[in-house]
Amino acid sequence: MSIALKNELEQLTGAFYEEAPADADYPYMVFSSKRLSENCGKQIYSLEINAWDQNEYYSRAENMMDELEKKLHQCVHVTERFLIRIFKGMRQNVSDPDKTIKRVREQFEMHVFEKET
Repeated sequence: MSIALKNELEQLTGAFYEEAPADADYPYMVFSSKRLSENCGKQIYSLEINAWDQNEYYSRAENMMDELEKKLHQCVHVTERFLIRIFKGMRQNVSDPDKTIKRVREQFEMHVFEKET
């Protein structure tokens, strides 16, 4: 993933890329991506976003993901360099050995068209 695309996704999602800083306050989100294919200038990615919380229940992490899902599903994000389309996908709660940590993961499908410079 290019630095420019990473920066766009940080702004669009409000999530940290790959890892949150050690001093990040809960709840927070982290994203990563994997390019699945590229054809005629269209790149398709799996965009994984994890909402992390330290709480007794999943509710705050689930609410964060609900809000992000509303924002991202079928969005059309246009910048000087990219046209980005995102669609919701597989979502699940993920258990952690530390029972105070709650994690909600969603794997979005993302289509990226990079403008020629």
